[in-house]
Amino acid sequence: MVPSNSVNDDRDLVGRARRGDREAFTQLIVQYQVPLYNMALRMVGRPDDAADIAQEAFLRAWEKIRTLREAPFKSWLFQIAANLCYDHFRRGRRYGEMPDEQTHNVIGLGIATPDPQERAEASERNRLVRESIEALDHDMRIAIVLRDINGMAYDEIASVLRVPLGTVKSRIARARAEVQERLQQHPDFFLREDAHAE
Repeated sequence: MVPSNSVNDDRDLVGRARRGDREAFTQLIVQYQVPLYNMALRMVGRPDDAADIAQEAFLRAWEKIRTLREAPFKSWLFQIAANLCYDHFRRGRRYGEMPDEQTHNVIGLGIATPDPQERAEASERNRLVRESIEALDHDMRIAIVLRDINGMAYDEIASVLRVPLGTVKSRIARARAEVQERLQQHPDFFLREDAHAE
């Protein structure tokens, strides 16, 4: 998680980078390279394409850093990457598969490992969730990735996507509803919420 004072830290680093300080910009890269890459990867699905998008986003940010005034650096950077993802699909590229975040070898860390049946079921659940998100249209997919995977606030997402806050909330609500509807088609893996209500 990025510390709460990161906006102030970003402001200082951005100010230095605007004056040509490459070290300050390198610190911004270090701070945001993982979340930016992860967002791109969940959008385009292919590690090489995601790495290219992240790299291009940082390159464009460096080239245009002097134009950044009051907007938070994080939102501005993710906006550049989101536009690059849109460009990726406008060029006719297809979605790749979202990455499988299942960690298979967690033995020896003092963590109880599930039996093979539980691992197989967890893997299948992960696959179904990934496929449900992959099936969303681009606008809903990027909104839900930024919110539920990257943990961005709604107002940050509105800034990244350059749409009203209400549009962000609507897209996320619709995306969650579509994902839930698809997952409920697999009752062996996903029980309805009300089944657990007491």
